[in-house]
Order: sequence, then structure tokens, then C-alpha cells
Amino acid sequence: MEKEKELKKYIHLYKDSKSWNLLGVYVRLMHNLFYKNIIVEGQENIPKEGPLIFAPNHQNALMDPLAVLDTTRKQIVFLARSDIFKNKLIAKILIFLKILPVFRIRDGKENLTNNDLTFDIASRVLESKQYIGIFPEARHTDKRRLLTLKKGIPRLAFMAEEKNDFNLNLRIIPVGIYYSKYNRMRSVLHVRYGEPIFVSDFKEEYLENPQKGMISLRTAMDETIRPLIIDIRSIELYDTYESIRRLYVKNLIRRFKLGKLTQINKFKADKITIKALELYEKDHPEKMPEIKTKVEEYEALKTKHKLSDQSIEKPFLSLFRIIINTFILFISLPVFIYGLVNNIFAYFPPKILVLKIKDKQFHSSIKFGWAIFVIPIVYAIQILIIALIIPNFWIVLAYAISLPIFGLLSRVMWEWFVILLEDYRLFRIRNNKPSKYKEIKNLHTNLILELDLIVTHWNRKSE
Repeated sequence: MEKEKELKKYIHLYKDSKSWNLLGVYVRLMHNLFYKNIIVEGQENIPKEGPLIFAPNHQNALMDPLAVLDTTRKQIVFLARSDIFKNKLIAKILIFLKILPVFRIRDGKENLTNNDLTFDIASRVLESKQYIGIFPEARHTDKRRLLTLKKGIPRLAFMAEEKNDFNLNLRIIPVGIYYSKYNRMRSVLHVRYGEPIFVSDFKEEYLENPQKGMISLRTAMDETIRPLIIDIRSIELYDTYESIRRLYVKNLIRRFKLGKLTQINKFKADKITIKALELYEKDHPEKMPEIKTKVEEYEALKTKHKLSDQSIEKPFLSLFRIIINTFILFISLPVFIYGLVNNIFAYFPPKILVLKIKDKQFHSSIKFGWAIFVIPIVYAIQILIIALIIPNFWIVLAYAISLPIFGLLSRVMWEWFVILLEDYRLFRIRNNKPSKYKEIKNLHTNLILELDLIVTHWNRKSE
């Protein structure tokens, strides 16, 4: 009776919430503005009716649940680490936002029993044909790899099904989340949904041996999540793989005739490159240190001269194009200055704030939190000041509309300027230090040729 009374306190989690939907419209709008591009694959794999457990890889702190919420448009109850619930006010806000605490051993063994209530609530959510989100790795990582999956999802899944005589028809949706840049605004977000895993498929094994059944379900999750993500398993050569993935992507798309340079094709190319490197490392481990050395030398030259793959791989640097782009940026300077000055308090404080946060996976979360909670207040103050100085409705309205538009324009122009600056640096090296320019281009070309051989080798092995 007491337990039932406690469960009823969370009744808003067992159904769609109108206030949650209202807030969701605003958050989704800001989320879509935060990223340069959001690509979604596999939405057809999500059943139209619940109950469902979404199982995404965990790469980017609080941005990961937002990625799933935005691309499914469902009210998913997420389970999150308990330490963010320590403040009572914050805890109430999080529960309103449909987030429940999960206690780990590091939170104290005495607190582990609190998980019973969380799992009872989550089970009731599933019984109500609603949706749960759990990160099966139970922690995020700054590496593009899948960590060892924990037992949280199998435990909850079998608990819910067992309470309902395995008639719940519970399915687990594997999710892969990719960010081009974890800690930056205007990066690319790519979300991929895999085919559902039916918990009932593991019923007999679980009833015979619960531990074995949970291990089998966890293995199935591992096998379905890995194809959905960039999964670099080599620990020692992780940085080498990551550098090669970036510098070789365009060449591989052309080599395999994957089509246009889209994010979906980039993902396919990255998977091919990583698979080829893994096979090559397995067959020729003695040759990988040499490749690692070349890649490190190439990366060192890029860093020293402040260049990027994008500039280096251009077949020809045109002085005319540099001059034209410089002229366009110059005449657009008033737009940039207007956007910068009027957004300086909106954009720069979070950049300073995140410098104190060692875990870079939280940087985007802090910036996004600033965007949805603080920027509207900053804009409101600025608009009020303009209204007091120029009491003309249409001028004030035009100013208000201009703030986010010119803010985004100034960011786009800055990105363009950075690319132009890299082109100019490489052009200057080509004319003032031809031997250094030749060294950079030759090293890049040799790496590409060597990677072509590795991919050809992998192709033959896979036939």
C-alpha cells in the first residue's frame, strides 16, 4: 500500500504530459539551431506503439538524451546518474523533465537500495506503454568506441516482462549517436536507430537461468549497437585511427563510389576505413607502428602551421579565389561586427565557463543550457534597453528579430574566415617555403596511397 502510494507520486511519468510537450517545442527549436545539421537514419525501426527501451551509446553527456528526444519526438523517461539529483530543487526539475536517478557503487553502497524505487517506477512506465531511455554503458566516454555494457537494461527489461507474464511485448531500440565535434556548437549530429530487440526472444533462456538470459540480451544489444556507431576498438592506436578516419574519408567515398560527400556516406566510409585498419593491424602488426609514426608527423605539421585536412587536400590553391573570398568577407564585415557586438554576452560567457570544466563531454551541455535559459534573458535585457533609447515599435521588433539571425550569421562568417586563413597560410608556405610545402603535400599523398593499399587488401580479404 505504501509502495503504491509512492509510485502514484510519479503519475506524470506514466502518460504524455502537456506541459512537457510545450517545453519540448522550445527545446527542440533551440536544439535544431544549436547544430549545423541533424541527420536521422532508421526511424522506420521505431515501433509506433510502446513499450520501448531506447539504448543509445553515451558520447556527449546531457546532449545524448536530447538527441534521442528530438529525433523521436517521444516523451522518454531517462535514467541518469544520481549525483545530479543532490540539490532538492534541481531534483524536482529533473523529475518534471522525466529523468530518474540511478545510484552506483561510487554513490555509496547504502544508496543502492534506492534503485528499487527507480526500477519500480520505470517498470510502471513500461506497463503504461510508455518509453524508457537508458545508456547501457552507464557512463560517457571521450573516445569513439562502445564501452562494456552494464546490466541495467536487461535487469529492467526482464523485471517488467516477468511481472506481466512476458505479455508486455517489450522491445529494446539500439541507438547510435555521432557528433562531428563533441564540444562545439554548429557541429553535425547523426542519429541512427537499429532494428528492435524483442525481450520475449530471450524468455526461455531467462526462465531457465536468469543470469545467462541477461548476458545473452546484453550481448545482443552490444552486437546491434556497434554497427550504428564509429567503434574504434584499438586502444594503443586510437589517435592513429581517428586521424586516418578524418584525412581519408573523401578519398574513400570516391574510391568506393559511395556518392556525394554527405554525412551518411561519410559514416559508411569511416566504417570501411576502420574495418580495413583493424584487419590490416591483425595481419601486419609490425607495419602499424610505421603508419602511426607517419600520421603523428603529419598531425604535428598540421598543428605547427595551423592547417587542416580541408586545406591540405585541395589540389590547387588559387590566389584569385583567396582574394575574392577575402573581398566578400571584407564587405560583409559590418554584418559580422553587428552580430558579434549584439551577441557578445550571449556567446562568450559559456566559452569562458567551460574552461573550468575538465570533462569536455560536458562542454556542449553547458553551452546548450546557457542557450535555452540565459540567452533569452540576455536578449530581453538588450531589447528593453533599445526600447528605452528608441521608443519605436517597428525598430525594436526589427532589432529583436535581428539578434539570433545576425548571431548565427556572424558564426558562419567566422567559420568561413578560419577556412580562408588556413588557405592563406598554406599559400604563404607554398610561396615562401616551397620545401616545407612539398613535405606536407608529399606526406599527405603518401598516406593516402598507403591507405589505398590497405583498403584494397581489406577488400580482397572480405570477398
